[in-house]
Amino acid sequence: MEPRRKYPRILTISRVTLRPVSLRTPTERAMSPQTRNDLHGSDPVLLLEEIGDGIGVVDRAGEILWMNQRLEALTAETLRRFCDCCRDLLAELAHDGSGRRTHLRSFKAGDSAWEVAITPLDGSSDRKAASTRAVGVLHNVTSRQRVLDRVDQIDTAGADLLALDAKIVNPLNVGERLGLIEGKIVAALERLFAVKDFEVRLLDNATQRLELVTSRGIPPLPPGRFLYSSPEGNGISGHVAACGEPYLCTDSEGDRLYIPGLEGGRSSITAPLLLHDKVVGVINMESKLPNQFDDEDLLCLELFGRYIAMALNILDMLVVERYTTNQRVSGALRDEIAAPITAIRGAVEHLKRDPDVPAAAIAELERAIASVENRVRGATGGPQVVLGVDRLDRSKGVDPDISGRRLAVLDDEEPVRDVVANVLAEVGGAVDRFSSSNEGCEAIARAAAEGKPYDVVISDVRMPERNGYEVFRIAKEACPRTQVILMTGFGYDPNHSIVRSTQEGLHCFLFKPFQAQQLVDEVRKAIAEWRGERPLVGGR
Repeated sequence: MEPRRKYPRILTISRVTLRPVSLRTPTERAMSPQTRNDLHGSDPVLLLEEIGDGIGVVDRAGEILWMNQRLEALTAETLRRFCDCCRDLLAELAHDGSGRRTHLRSFKAGDSAWEVAITPLDGSSDRKAASTRAVGVLHNVTSRQRVLDRVDQIDTAGADLLALDAKIVNPLNVGERLGLIEGKIVAALERLFAVKDFEVRLLDNATQRLELVTSRGIPPLPPGRFLYSSPEGNGISGHVAACGEPYLCTDSEGDRLYIPGLEGGRSSITAPLLLHDKVVGVINMESKLPNQFDDEDLLCLELFGRYIAMALNILDMLVVERYTTNQRVSGALRDEIAAPITAIRGAVEHLKRDPDVPAAAIAELERAIASVENRVRGATGGPQVVLGVDRLDRSKGVDPDISGRRLAVLDDEEPVRDVVANVLAEVGGAVDRFSSSNEGCEAIARAAAEGKPYDVVISDVRMPERNGYEVFRIAKEACPRTQVILMTGFGYDPNHSIVRSTQEGLHCFLFKPFQAQQLVDEVRKAIAEWRGERPLVGGR
């Protein structure tokens, strides 16, 4: 029910006489504060019209004793909630006997959020007596509350993003790990900002290059073109990474920093990914409509960007921990096995001096010891090792599916490059080896231009000049039918090449150490795809 209104012509409140008057004219509203003061003097009623979004006096029964015209113009629901707040506060104060300090209460009416500052009025000469009236100053806080609600939503989405249990994440390969994070980011951005087109880039501290981690809707840069952390010449993302401040582009057609990303993009917001106040990357969202984003969106994206930075950092720490743990275990295993093998070798030397022991038996023991040592080195040598080369099935000789096929092997680690190339050459492949990714990419492009493209490219994901994703893109642009296999150590892929290339048609990825037979099998499958015997699908 709408509160009953009382409109006394003259009402005395705390020894001040209030006179209801009309609102100021538009001309008076445009006057400066000094001009208004000169015009109105100290008339309290006119001054009260300037306070908040409404002011009123309410008694214990929740009835309005007086209100200014701003308050009177509000909806019945807003007035009712305003009166309820004042009435309830007076009841609380009468019960606990607290003093006359101002109290804050908040409520919602319709689509609006309100905050009311309530001060009890001294109604008698006995200042210890309970107040019977209160003056409330009302403020519309809808905009502020909307931001607070969005911040709460960001906190909820961020908590979900950081819910990365090591028991769940560790068994996942690199593609599955980053895919998990990407799915959460996509869902959160659609829910928080109602956009689907975005990209996340991480800063490579060594090169200051902004490496693409994941994106939706925004195509990657062409091979050979990069973005760096720089205030000029590297688009909005480079500017944000260098300056550490978010950036709002309301219309790309008039923004000098904007570099085309989303096809037909007209507006964007870009925020730094901050970890301990250090820029580790950027997140960029774009829209095909101008003025699609505002400062509120920018603030919220910057907050969410902190969660993204923490989540990606946790993933990398888990991977590094897994890598170092494997290295530590491998070293301990080598040490444990070294002593028994040394003892066996000593026993063999002793047997050599025994004339009753056949030389053939001693030779067989030495071959067995050498085989054990090779297998231990293979199992404990870390990510730069291909296992099971000595157990590769050579009974069938050259593999008819691989024989004569053009294969390129790119790896800056000579032991890996040689063992992979030797295994594939042994089964009949025509293998070219490249220690430099730049050299390899040039050869891939040249071979395609000459009409003799490579059937399969096998590349490490971590090389000085170009990462695995760039090798993949160049190979596919040179010849779409060329199949690409990427290799990585213990799933550690700092440039997240595997996920990006998997999305675009990578044949498969191999995690070092892998079996030699697995390498041969995957190359055979890749060649079958080249011939069209299997559907050309993404990674497995």
